[in-house]
Amino acid sequence: MSFFRSFNINTKETPADYGQAQPNSCYNIQQWPYYRDLAIQSGHSAISSELASLRYSRLERSLYNLVYTPNDELDQFILYLDSRSFAPHLQFILEVNNFEKVIRENSIDDQQTIALTLFHKYLSIDAKYFLPINDEIRRTTLLLICPSDESSQPDPNCFQMAREYIWQLIERSEYQTYLQSSFHIKYQLKIVKGNQLQLHDFLYHKPSLSYLIEFAERENIIDLVRFWIDVEQFYHNITNRELNDQILVENALSIYDQYISMQAPARLGFDDAIRTKIECSICQPDRTIGPLVDTFDQAVWMIYTILQQEYFPRFLRSVSFHRYTNDLMIRLKHNDCVTSFQRKKSNDFDSISVELENVPQATSFGHQTGITKSSSCSNINDEIEAKSKGRLSMGYVDSLGRFIRDHDVTSTDISSTPNRKPYSKPLQFFTHLVRNEPDSMVTEEDAARFAATLINEITNRTVNIDTD
Repeated sequence: MSFFRSFNINTKETPADYGQAQPNSCYNIQQWPYYRDLAIQSGHSAISSELASLRYSRLERSLYNLVYTPNDELDQFILYLDSRSFAPHLQFILEVNNFEKVIRENSIDDQQTIALTLFHKYLSIDAKYFLPINDEIRRTTLLLICPSDESSQPDPNCFQMAREYIWQLIERSEYQTYLQSSFHIKYQLKIVKGNQLQLHDFLYHKPSLSYLIEFAERENIIDLVRFWIDVEQFYHNITNRELNDQILVENALSIYDQYISMQAPARLGFDDAIRTKIECSICQPDRTIGPLVDTFDQAVWMIYTILQQEYFPRFLRSVSFHRYTNDLMIRLKHNDCVTSFQRKKSNDFDSISVELENVPQATSFGHQTGITKSSSCSNINDEIEAKSKGRLSMGYVDSLGRFIRDHDVTSTDISSTPNRKPYSKPLQFFTHLVRNEPDSMVTEEDAARFAATLINEITNRTVNIDTD
C-alpha cells in the first residue's frame, strides 16, 4: 500500500478551526495537527516513486498509456477509430505486441507461420485489412520474416518498422482528434459522474486545471497550487535535461526564495528540517553538479496530500466543478450536433449521387427515356442549331461572300436555303453575329462590294498566272 493511501486511511483528525487559510496571509502548513506524521512519512525514500505513480491524468492519457496500460478507456478509443476506419491500424499494433511477447517467451515453435499470417492479414498487397505502408517497409518486413539463410525463425523485431510507421500515423492524424471527440468527452463524463476523480486527474490535465485554479483563488490556497506547478516544471526540466546545471540551480533557488525560505513572499510554513534538506539539495559541494532531481519531492508530496485530503472534496462540491461538468456536457452536445449535421450532409450527397445515377432511366427533356451520353450531346447540338435559326439569326453569307439578309427572321430555316452555310459551332455563329450590324444597310452594301472586289482580284491574278 502506498504511503499516500495509508496516510489517508489512518488519519481521521481534522481541525475545526483550520478548514480554510486566512485571507491576505501566508499559508501555514503546520496548522494541521497531522503535520508531524506527514513530515515523517514524506521523508521516506519511496516518496519519489509514489509521486511518479501520480504523474498522469485519466482525463487525458498519453497514447502510450491508453494503448499499453490497463484502463477502461481503450474501448472508447477503438470505437472512435472504427468510426474513422482506423480500427485495423490499432488492431495490428496490438497483435504485433502479442506476437513479440510470444517470441520473447518462445512458447510457440512455428513462429514464422504466425508472422506470415500477420503479414498477409495487414501488410501484403492483397491483405484483408490493408495498411498504407510504403513498399520499402513491406519488403524489409518480409525479408526479416523469411531470412535468406533458410532459417525457420523470423527476426524478433521483424514488424518494428511497420508498427512504428502505423503508430506515428495514428498519433499524428487521429489521437488529437480523438481527444476532442464525443467518444473522449463521454469517457470524461463517466469518470466525473462516477465519483472516481482524484486530485492528480486535474493537476495533470491543463483544460481541467484552470477550474481548480479558479477554486483555489477563491479559497485563498492558490500558493499551494502554484508551488506544485513550479515544482513540476522544475522536475520536467531536470529529468529531460532541457537546461544546463547553472540554470537549473537558478530555477531551484527561485522556487526556494518564493515558497520555502523564512522571507519568502508566499511562504508555505515548512519546518527547519525540511527547509535545510532543500538547501543542501540545491547547493551541492561540487558546483559542477546541479540540484538533485528529488530536491522538492518531500515538500511537494506534503502539499499534494493536504490538497487531496482537505480541499479536493470541497472542490468537487464547488461552483467551479459544477461549471466544469456543465461545460463538458455542452461540448458533448455541440459535437453530437456537428456529427449529426455532417451525417445528414453525407446522406444528402449520397441521395443526390443516386439520383444522378438514375437520370438515364428517368423521363428527360421532351418526355424521352433511355438518354445516353451521345444522345444528350445530340440534343444540345440540336438546341444550338435551333437557336441559330431563331430571332438572333440576321442572315447568311453566300458562296460569293455576300451577306444575304433574312427578311422574315422568325421563320427562316437554314435547311430551306440551299446556298446558306449553316454554323456547325456556336462560336462561329456568335462571332458572325457580333461582327455584323444587321440594322445597317450601308454595312450590307459595303460587304457585297468588298466581296465582289475580292473575287475579281483573285480571278484577275489567276488569269495572269495562266497567261504567263
